[in-house]
Amino acid sequence: MYRLKMNGSQLLAAVVALAASSAFAQQDPPEAHQDHLHGAGHEAHDIEEIIVRATPLDRDIVEMSQSATVLAGEDLRREAANNIGETLTRQAGLSNASFGQNVGRPVIRGLQGQRVGVLTNNMSASDASAVSQDHAVSIEPFLADQVEVLRGPATLLYGSGSIGGVVNVVSHSIPQRIPEQGFEGRAMAQADSAADQRFAAGRVDIGGSSFAFHADAFYRRTDDYEIPGQAELYPEDEHEEDEEHEEEAVTGLLENSFLDNEGGALGTSWIGDRWRAGLSWTTYDSNYGIPGAHHPHEDEGEEHEEDHEEEEEELVTIGLVSRRWDAEIVGADPFSGFDQLSFRYANTDYTHTEFEGEEVGTEFDSDTDDARLELRHDPWGRWSGAFGLQYTEVDFSASGDEAFVPPSNTGTAALFWIETAELGQWQLDLGMRYESIDVTALELLAHPHEEEDSGQEAESGQRSFKPFSISAGVVWHVSETGHLTLNLSRAERAPTAQELYSFGPHVASQTFEIGDSGLQKESNLHIEGGYRIHGERLDASFILYADRFEDYIYQQNTGEEEDGFPVRLWSQQDADFVGAEVEVRYDIGHYDSGHWWIFGLFDTVSGELDDGQNVPLMPPTRFGLGLDWHFRGWTANLSWIRADDHSDVAEYETPTPGYDLLNLDLTWSVPGSGRSQWELFLKGHNLLDEDIRNSTSYLKDQAPQIVRNFIFGVRTTF
Repeated sequence: MYRLKMNGSQLLAAVVALAASSAFAQQDPPEAHQDHLHGAGHEAHDIEEIIVRATPLDRDIVEMSQSATVLAGEDLRREAANNIGETLTRQAGLSNASFGQNVGRPVIRGLQGQRVGVLTNNMSASDASAVSQDHAVSIEPFLADQVEVLRGPATLLYGSGSIGGVVNVVSHSIPQRIPEQGFEGRAMAQADSAADQRFAAGRVDIGGSSFAFHADAFYRRTDDYEIPGQAELYPEDEHEEDEEHEEEAVTGLLENSFLDNEGGALGTSWIGDRWRAGLSWTTYDSNYGIPGAHHPHEDEGEEHEEDHEEEEEELVTIGLVSRRWDAEIVGADPFSGFDQLSFRYANTDYTHTEFEGEEVGTEFDSDTDDARLELRHDPWGRWSGAFGLQYTEVDFSASGDEAFVPPSNTGTAALFWIETAELGQWQLDLGMRYESIDVTALELLAHPHEEEDSGQEAESGQRSFKPFSISAGVVWHVSETGHLTLNLSRAERAPTAQELYSFGPHVASQTFEIGDSGLQKESNLHIEGGYRIHGERLDASFILYADRFEDYIYQQNTGEEEDGFPVRLWSQQDADFVGAEVEVRYDIGHYDSGHWWIFGLFDTVSGELDDGQNVPLMPPTRFGLGLDWHFRGWTANLSWIRADDHSDVAEYETPTPGYDLLNLDLTWSVPGSGRSQWELFLKGHNLLDEDIRNSTSYLKDQAPQIVRNFIFGVRTTF
C-alpha cells in the first residue's frame, strides 16, 4: 500500500507554504528582481534563460511537464562538492548513495544505480558507477557550468537506464561559442578543517575568428576525515562477545576515507554561421579508500588469531582511471523540413581496480562507444518535435580471484520521437522510444568450490530485450505565474549484465552477489501532478507522484552468508512508490540591512514490495528552511534540513537515525576594477556536529558523514 511519511509539523508546514504561495502570487512586487528556485544564483535574469539542455528541444524549465531542477551560477558554486551525489543532496527529491564522504551517486525519488542515468554534456558518463555504490562517478562538479536533473522516467531520451531520472552535467568541454572578448575563464582553490583537503581547479576558453579552444584541470588531496563519534552505528550487534573489538572501536578519524583525484579536459571547436564541429579529450584519475571494507577472514581458530592483526591492515582501496573522447557536429537548417541536426559520439576507456592491501583483488574494465543523432523538424502546424537514433556498445570485464561480474557485451540500438504542441493556454507533450538490447555474458561465473567438486565449466549466456516506452504530459498555464502539470508515462527497463549474471564476493561493498539469468524486463507506470508558481517574487512547486513497477528488480538480502559476506540475490516482484515534493522561494525584498530571500523544501517517498516488505535503501522524509542575504559585496546562505528517522526498512536492513543538518555559506566579493572578479568564501558544514548517516548507502552503519567542517578558499572569474 502507498504511504506518505509525513508527521504533523511537516504537514502543517507544507499547507502553510501552499497558502502563502497563493497569497504572495497575487501581490505586485515593489521591485522587479527575478530569482528562481533552481536558477543561476541571485543574479537578475529572466526565467526564460533557465534552459534544460538535456532535451533536444532545449526546453525552458517553466514549459516542461516533467519535474526538473537546474543548478547553475551562485547556487552551483555553493552546492558543488567532492562528488555529484553530494552536490545534489539538498535538492527536493534527491539523495546521495554515498560510500563515505567522498564517493556518491545521485538517488532520485528513492531510485538509484541502474535506474538513474548520469550524463556529461548529454552523453552517458560511461563509467561503472551504476554497477556498485563504491564506484565513483568520473565527473568533477566544480568544473560544471550547470547541473540538470530530470525527475521521473527519462527513458524516452536516454534509454531504459533512466527509468528513475537523469542527471546531466554540462561542462562545455567542447566549446559552444567564441568568448566575447576572446578570452575568459575561472579558477578556485580551497581547503578544509576536517579532512585536510587541498583542492584547486580552473578553466580557460579562448577563441577568435571561427575557432574556440577550451582547457580545464583540477587537483584534490584529502586525508582520512574526522567523524563526530563512533564509526560503527551498532557496534554491539557485531562484536557482542568480542571485548577486544569493542575496545578498538573507531572514533575521531574514519580509517581509510582518504581521496586523491585529478583530471582535466582539452577541447576545440570550429564555429560557422550555421554549423559547429568540435572535439574534446577528458582524463579523470582517482584513488580513494573504502571505509569499513576489508578482505574476509577465511581461517579460524589459532591461525586466525595469529594472523588477525595482519589481516586487519588489508584495507580496500580503489584506483580509477577514465580516458574519454567526445565529438559533435551541430547544424542549423541542415536540409528541407528540419531546422537542426546534432550528432554526438563518445568513446570511454574506463578501469576500476580494487586493491586489497597491496594486492589487486578485482579489476573492472569497460570500453564504451556511444553515438547519438537528433533531428529537430520544422513546425508541423502547432507541433514541434525531434527524432533521434542512438547506438551504444559496452564491452565490460572483471578480472581477479574475486570478480563477481562476468565479462560481457551489451549492445543497444534505439529510436525515439518527441513532440510538443502549444494550444492556447495548454501545452501537450508526447513521446515514445523503442530499444533493442542484447546482453551477452562471455562466460558465466561459478563458485570456485562448485567447480572443484563437479568439474563444472564456464558457459556463456545471452539475453535479448525490446523495451518500449511512451509518455504524455500536459501543462495548463492557469495564469502568467501559475502552471498546472500532469505527466503520465509507461516505461520499460531491461536487466543489466550484473543483475543477470553476477556471482561472487564484492569486497568493497562487503556483499556476496548472485544474479538471476531469468530476469524479465521491469515496467513502470508513472503518474505525476503538480502546481508551479514562477513569479517576480515567488517561485514554488508542489508535486505528487506515484509509480507502479511490474517485475521490479532489486537485491534481496537472504540472511545467509557466503565467504564471510551477506548474500544478496537479484530478484523480482511488483512494487509501489508514492511521494511528494514541495519547494518554495520568496523574495522578501530590499532593506537597509540588505536583500533577503527565504526558501523551504519538503520531500518524502515510500516504496513497498508486493509481499509487504519495504524497498531497500530508501531516503528519509525531510523538511528544510533557509535564508539568503545580499549586502553590498557580501552574500550569505543559511540552511537547515531535518531528516526523520528511517525506520520503515527492508528485511535485514537496520534503521537509520534522523539528523539536523545546518550549513552556512559566506562570500565576500573583493572590490576592484577590470574584468577579473575575486571572491573569498567560508563554508560551515554540519555546524551542529551531528552524526549523519545516509539511509541510501550500503555503508551507513560503518561510515558516517564528516564532522563539523569549515571550508575556506578563493575563486576568480576573468
